[in-house]
Amino acid sequence: MILYSTQEKYIIAAGSLATVIVAFLLNAAPVALPSIAKAFGMNNVLQNWVDTIFLLSIAVFSIPCGKICQKYGIKKILKIGIIIFFIGTLGTGISQNATMLLLFRVILGIASAILNVASIAIIVEGMPNEKKGPGVGIAVAAVYIGIALSPILGGSLIFNFGWQSLFYATLPIILINYYLVYKISDEFIHDTRESFDITGTTLYSIGIILFIYGFTRILELTGQIITLTGIILLIAFALWELRNKNPIFEMRLFKNLRFTAANLACLFSYFATFMITYVYNYHLQYIMGMNSQTAGLYLIITPAIMVVMSIISGYLIKKFKGEILTGCGLAILAVAFMLLCTLNNNTPLELILLAMTLHGIGYGLFSSPNTVLITTSVPVDEASKASASLSAMRLIGQTVSLGIFTTVFAIIMGNVAIEPQYYPLLLQSSHIITILAVIFVAIGTAISFLGLKGVEN
Repeated sequence: MILYSTQEKYIIAAGSLATVIVAFLLNAAPVALPSIAKAFGMNNVLQNWVDTIFLLSIAVFSIPCGKICQKYGIKKILKIGIIIFFIGTLGTGISQNATMLLLFRVILGIASAILNVASIAIIVEGMPNEKKGPGVGIAVAAVYIGIALSPILGGSLIFNFGWQSLFYATLPIILINYYLVYKISDEFIHDTRESFDITGTTLYSIGIILFIYGFTRILELTGQIITLTGIILLIAFALWELRNKNPIFEMRLFKNLRFTAANLACLFSYFATFMITYVYNYHLQYIMGMNSQTAGLYLIITPAIMVVMSIISGYLIKKFKGEILTGCGLAILAVAFMLLCTLNNNTPLELILLAMTLHGIGYGLFSSPNTVLITTSVPVDEASKASASLSAMRLIGQTVSLGIFTTVFAIIMGNVAIEPQYYPLLLQSSHIITILAVIFVAIGTAISFLGLKGVEN
């Protein structure tokens, strides 16, 4: 059993609670969208922007936040992020129209980017080497606690007290988070004299906005052009950062094979897992005829198991190489998704529950060690930038995954409502998605084991 000092307890508690808050609101807010749209008379396009503008804000500020933490101090920036998060949460709850709501969603996105980056970075920098793995494991488990609570607690609040209650109920937790950060005595600053890379920030910000927005419209020629332009700008960003003596993100970190392998494994894991959650939900509700509440109870299985496995794998990394754990985790995930390739009208619920269980075990075994690899395979003063890289990989992976899911369904089913006569096409779409997920996870598994060469070197 690991004994933590009082300061170490504050660091883990502060970082973990920040991840819970972000994960909870990120996953519970979509549940509130129908009520929000009705309250403000939003059309379908504007309704989708409630989430899209939030994700774009996270994407834009994730990479710059790593540099900001490094320059001004992780603790200070985390405190500022919590204050901004409080303002965004309160503002969302009291919004009187769609414009006001979207403005505060941007503010929430900025704050979420700060909390995503700083919460992991403060644990990595604030804990001794032998405690980094377990500390990160607890923080990663906290993410899945937030995800697991979202459909039940979020749905209950919205149903009984209105969509605003989702945000009001979060405010006291945010204040507790601020208090925990305030109790941390140390600060972590590394480059106070260095200037801020405005050119790199501009290239990255515009590039990631165009890439993500374009990918949401990837079936249209305009979307393809916008996506390609975003990719070109992101390549220009990478080239600029390699030449810049004071980059906003140190691209040279990718010369480290372990760091590169862990980032790419993270990216491919999100390509696969994000769209599989939609397959679960669609199959339970459409094919098996469950209502949203019953389906929601089953959907908790995977994140609940992830909570336990993330903590366990955080301790296992002290005994096994991280790449072994991440590779085995993704291999288990591949088995889970292979089971889903056989989905049909007569698939027993037990088989789906087995896939969900293996999904939770595999990804729980993968996520904590992979986070540790990304944040500790670089010099300690680059931990905040490594954490920013992790956040960016997660968001890009989710965006591309959702784009792939939308594209497959659009090609197979077309622009139709999902009704019983189209269920065979729904199953066909799900088959393609699960096959792609298996391929992505297999690639991620190979990349994870490839990182072992970095250990040898």
